[in-house]
Amino acid sequence: MHLPSAAGNLATRARRRAFARWPFATLARPAAASRYHHAMSDDVRLEPLSLSHLDHVMSWVNDHEVLQYFANRQSDITRADEERYLASLLASPNDRAFSVFSGERYLGQVSINQIYWPAKNGRLFVVVKKSEQGNGFGPAAIRAVTKLAWEQLGLHKLWLIVRKDNRRAQAMYLQLGFDFEGVLLDEYFVGGRFHDMVRMSLRRPAR
Repeated sequence: MHLPSAAGNLATRARRRAFARWPFATLARPAAASRYHHAMSDDVRLEPLSLSHLDHVMSWVNDHEVLQYFANRQSDITRADEERYLASLLASPNDRAFSVFSGERYLGQVSINQIYWPAKNGRLFVVVKKSEQGNGFGPAAIRAVTKLAWEQLGLHKLWLIVRKDNRRAQAMYLQLGFDFEGVLLDEYFVGGRFHDMVRMSLRRPAR
């Protein structure tokens, strides 16, 4: 996946120029998963999600600072509700979810959801618990799950949506090779108001 340094620098500069031109980037700043072996990238380890990880997930799932960017998680979640949700995720044929660790330290979650197998694409989700943010674990988890998506799942494209006003996240995804696809107007209703969402994607490099 890594480009030679000269080409990589050109690609990075091109993405930064695209980010500067992007009209709405100017605002404030899974059961089947067990079939796939653990993936490593940088200083993180991806472990297929299991119900034994419920305590880990509950450590961030009701953190409102983390949840402010989630459309469907705007009220406190009980342990029983989250256990049912994890069970449904594990039973889904179209989701692959992983817990993220550094050594034995739990960091957060990363997953590929809504996989559409005929077109070989899926939606990327990543969350790092607040106490572990700012240490590069989010990008590392994305690199790890991207490698797994290409090499083990045989996917062609990963996509995501991010709030229009979350420029910091947009910049991170650009640095990881994602490009803008478009904007979804008034897509989320959070905090009593509508929010536009930016759709971004990353395609598998040509072989």
